[in-house]
Amino acid sequence: MILQMTVDRVTLDVVVRHATVADAMRQALLTNKAADYTYQSEAEHAVAVMIYPRCVACSQGTVEINGQAKLVDELTPQEFCVLPYEIGETWLQAVIEENPGWALQIEETSEKKF
Repeated sequence: MILQMTVDRVTLDVVVRHATVADAMRQALLTNKAADYTYQSEAEHAVAVMIYPRCVACSQGTVEINGQAKLVDELTPQEFCVLPYEIGETWLQAVIEENPGWALQIEETSEKKF
């Protein structure tokens, strides 16, 4: 799936593909890498370890921020966290559409009643 959009001086031009076995491993490695960084908030930490790895692991292309283009592979978790919401949301939806098993799972905290 091709994504091309510009929001607030940030341009996303990527191809989101159906994940391979290697992409799944890459996602796990990116999650571990993202966990090693320091973040300004719990929300940024959650985005960095849950959403960033999913988007980057199965995408190829560039993200241009204020006129400076970076390959998706070079995008840091912190840079991903400050992308405009519309870009992050569209990118994640494309990843989930191509890879339904990569949807974010919300853990149930309450006991099931029979």
